[in-house]
Amino acid sequence: MRRHLIAIDGKKQANFAFDWYLENVWRDGDQVVLVYCSPFQLHIGIPGAAVNVELVSKQVKEAKDKAEAILQTGNEMLRNRGIKGYTVMKTGVKPEEGVMQAAEEEKVNHIFMGTRDLSTLQRALVGSVSTYVVRHAKVPVTIVKMPHEH
Repeated sequence: MRRHLIAIDGKKQANFAFDWYLENVWRDGDQVVLVYCSPFQLHIGIPGAAVNVELVSKQVKEAKDKAEAILQTGNEMLRNRGIKGYTVMKTGVKPEEGVMQAAEEEKVNHIFMGTRDLSTLQRALVGSVSTYVVRHAKVPVTIVKMPHEH
């Protein structure tokens, strides 16, 4: 059985990669692992200052709600298309590390992901999840680019 990982984040590039995968790669019997890496970062203010517990609680709830919504949408995408698969959430790590961890833990044989088409400067400043995954993955990686809108 082929087991494929598709990175999801609720953005159009990831959704396009999922649709492209279904149209061009998926075949009956494949298992799909949709992975969401929560980029949640807690901002509590100045170290040593009093913490605004209400603000922290709000940040945690918003991140949890967003993650649950993305995972629920992922499960619905699988179910609505009759695809055997499941969702996984990785937290507490950078997205690129989460994708790599999930690929290893779930024993996938191929990774599919979208790309944001960062400029050279943006990639140098913030890094590229897809570039990291391509360089470090132990399985084949397919990066799915959206057609340019003119």
